[in-house]
Amino acid sequence: MKTARELDYWLHHVCIYDDKPRESIWPYLKWHHGITNYFTGDVFHVTGEGHSDYTFMGCGGNFFQVQLEAPPFQFEYERQWYDRHGNGMNHVCWVVNNARASHDQLLADGAELVMEFEEFPTYDGFVVKDPEGRWVEIMEYTDKNFRVQQFTNAPSGECGLQMIGCSEVVSDLDKMVSWYEKALDMHIIEAYEKDNDHSIYLGDRFYDPENHNSVLVLKNAATDYEKQCLEKHGPHISSLIYQAENIERAHEDAIWAGLEEISPIANDPITGARLAQFREPVGNGITLREKFVPIKFSAPGK
Repeated sequence: MKTARELDYWLHHVCIYDDKPRESIWPYLKWHHGITNYFTGDVFHVTGEGHSDYTFMGCGGNFFQVQLEAPPFQFEYERQWYDRHGNGMNHVCWVVNNARASHDQLLADGAELVMEFEEFPTYDGFVVKDPEGRWVEIMEYTDKNFRVQQFTNAPSGECGLQMIGCSEVVSDLDKMVSWYEKALDMHIIEAYEKDNDHSIYLGDRFYDPENHNSVLVLKNAATDYEKQCLEKHGPHISSLIYQAENIERAHEDAIWAGLEEISPIANDPITGARLAQFREPVGNGITLREKFVPIKFSAPGK
C-alpha cells in the first residue's frame, strides 16, 4: 500500500453547494475573482442519477480555488447532504497522483467512505469523511488535456488579493491535526493559541509562502458565530481565507462588491493578525487577513 507522502496530496478547491450560482457569482467577480472553468450539466458529468453544474473561480493565482456547484446533483448522497444543510461548504478537494491507491490508503487510515472510487472520462475520484464527518474529495487527472485552469501567480486588484485556503471548525483539535498529518501528509506551518483557543495552519508538502501558499486551517469554535454554526452543523468547513497586500483597500472592495460584513478589521486575539470577517451571498464565512508570513516556516520537502 502506498503512503500518503508517495501520493503527492495537494490542496485544490473548496466546494460550495449553491442553488443560485449565477446570482451568487457576481460579488466574487466584482471582488477581483476570475472564472477558471465552467462545466455545464448538459455536457459534463452526466450520470444515471443526475448531472453537475460547476463553476470554478480563482483569485490572485496560486492553486487554491472555489467551486460553486448547483442542484440537481449527480448522486443521492449529495442530495441527502443538501436536504440537511442547504447551501453551504460541502467539501475540500485534494489532487493526487493515484486515486485508486489513495482510496485504499485513506480507508486504512480511518476515513469513512461516502462515494466509491469511480473512473470518470477526465479523472478518477472518490469521496470520504474525515473522522469528524467533513467530506474529503480525492481527484486524479487522467485525461492529458483536461485540467481546471490556474491563473498566473499574481495578487489581484489594487489591494493585492489572494485566496489562500479555507478553515475548518473541529471538535477534537489534537486528533484532527494528527489525522490530517498522517492521512493527507499535511504539515503544521504555524500554530497559535490564546486562552485555550487554537488556530493551526497546515500546508501540503508543496507549500511555499510565495509560490504555493495554499493552507488548511483547523481551529476550535472561538466566536459566537462559530459556536452557533458548530451547534447547528457539527464540525464543518467554516470559511474561505484570503490575504491582501492592502487589507484596508481589500475590505473596501469587499463591501463595494456586495459581501456582508460580520466584523470589521481588527487584531485577531488568537493569531495576532489583522483580519475582518464577511459572509458571501449564500451565507458562507469569508476571512480576510493581512498577508500570512509564517515565522517558523521550513519547507516540508519534496
